[in-house]
Amino acid sequence: PSIVNAIVAAAYSCNLDKDILDLPAEDADAKAMDLRQRDDVVGQVYRRLMEIESRLLPCGLHTVGVPPTAEESIATLVNIASLDRPEDGVKSLPRLLAESRDRDIEEVYRNNNNGVLEDVSFNQEITEAVRSAVRSLVERSTNSAGRVEQVSPMAGMMDKMQGGTPWKRALKDKGFNLEDSAMAQLFGYLEFCLRQVVADNELGALIDALDGKYILPGPGGDPIRNPDVLPTGKNMHALDPQSIPTSAAVDCAKVVVERLLERLQADNGGS
Repeated sequence: PSIVNAIVAAAYSCNLDKDILDLPAEDADAKAMDLRQRDDVVGQVYRRLMEIESRLLPCGLHTVGVPPTAEESIATLVNIASLDRPEDGVKSLPRLLAESRDRDIEEVYRNNNNGVLEDVSFNQEITEAVRSAVRSLVERSTNSAGRVEQVSPMAGMMDKMQGGTPWKRALKDKGFNLEDSAMAQLFGYLEFCLRQVVADNELGALIDALDGKYILPGPGGDPIRNPDVLPTGKNMHALDPQSIPTSAAVDCAKVVVERLLERLQADNGGS
């Protein structure tokens, strides 16, 4: 039950409750469910995650040493830009766009899922604006072959002379008026992520590995949820020591320790 509770809590933290309509309440206790109900909860979350994975990984296998295309970079950054990162103090671009119209993005998502036509349309506007803004960031670093090999730094003076950054102008074309100062932290983060995406560490690391040299370790996983897995070319490990033990493991250990202490007290006359 503790593992199911942890899965439900994680699902809410990732906003999966917007997609899984009959997900148990966040404060519900899986102990009150029977085995079939718990299996149903886990199965629903798993199916939704597989749908997301198949949507976010449409490009197939990667060729070692080949820089990403502009479209691949845009697809990655659009998803990175669409997530709040409170640990870094970064608001998602959809949230910033919604707030520019005095709206809450969570309400927009909820109404979109419920078929409220006004917010279905508004959500589509936000989606198109996010892609347009991110495209303007990537295009300034795209070479003649349509790939991103090096990232051009965000220009300051030239942008001011042209009426703001390319992404500010792109958003204005989509009907959103957002000042560069409100987006500076987010797009600084996106530029950092783009540098990590295009960093060419793969062939060098492969040659070093064949020579038996040390390869810098790093976590594996989804670069959209955790851009720290970038750049590629690391000696990936599946387990992140910073996240071990998991909260579910701690909950299970607490139950085991409490039972052990109760048994010791019983065996020793309560002392």
